Amino acid sequence: MATLASTTDSVWSLSAKLLFLRGRLTREGGKEPTTRDLASRTTDESGKPSLDHTVIQRTLSGSKTNPPCRTILGLAQAFDCPPAFLLPGSDDLESLEVYYGHEQAREALRLIADLGESGAEGLLQAARALRAARGLEDSPGTTADTGKPRRARRRLSRAEAAEASRQEIHGLFS
Repeated sequence: MATLASTTDSVWSLSAKLLFLRGRLTREGGKEPTTRDLASRTTDESGKPSLDHTVIQRTLSGSKTNPPCRTILGLAQAFDCPPAFLLPGSDDLESLEVYYGHEQAREALRLIADLGESGAEGLLQAARALRAARGLEDSPGTTADTGKPRRARRRLSRAEAAEASRQEIHGLFS
């Protein structure tokens, strides 16, 4: 999967990241989850959601741009992503998923932390050789370009909706 940083030159807002993540989640029938579905994914031990669906909607729409840590943790749980991805500047979702999902990856980073550039280069060479021996491509995750998240559609006014409907009906009978 392409990272957000590789699909655009600009920094992604929190709402853009959430729209991107929402597109990855699908319900039955291939539909994106509703905000109520997402809120239900944040239930704690007592069975109550830790986030209300209105908080998720406000954050998705961009009207809530600086949520507290508790909200970030709930959003990460709802959208099934590492919490660090939702912070400003953390656009490499794939790397964060590996870091949070694999203890061995964190251990490898700790082991090479004080080895400098040569240690990191040695680890990269070993990983590339192992991937080549197993017949895997050199750089994983770049085959599926997800692109930018789509923008929310603007709702038509009542007059615009009536005009669009009239044109569609007129087209059916012409």
